[in-house]
Amino acid sequence: MESLEQTVIQLRQKKKEAIQSKQNAENELRQLRSIEKRTSTGLHNVDKKIESEKEDVSDVSDNLARKNAQVESIQRLVSFAQDRINSEKEIIEQTEQEIEFAETPEEKQTAEARLRSLNNHLQELVSEIKIRQKTLK
Repeated sequence: MESLEQTVIQLRQKKKEAIQSKQNAENELRQLRSIEKRTSTGLHNVDKKIESEKEDVSDVSDNLARKNAQVESIQRLVSFAQDRINSEKEIIEQTEQEIEFAETPEEKQTAEARLRSLNNHLQELVSEIKIRQKTLK
């Protein structure tokens, strides 16, 4: 009988240990799942941040490329306008000589009218260059 009682006591003790071991394993499993969930969430957040940063870099790169293209275009327009100014100045010099050597008053008036028109156009070109150079800044 004592042997049976001892066996019952031992089995109860083993059952108690098994229950305790099971509870410990369940607690550890819960903790691991919680850690896994936090890690997964953290990784997901990091992935989102990386994607967001990639989009920002792409946007900045696109804006920079667009700005560079715009600057190059404006520089070409300024260069073209400066070339036009130089040719207009040459034409103005020729027109001034025509005025100086005009043989009739009509020739002189026509040349003077053309000179005024050329000077106005020259001022427009100078103004255009100033505006475009301000845009570059």
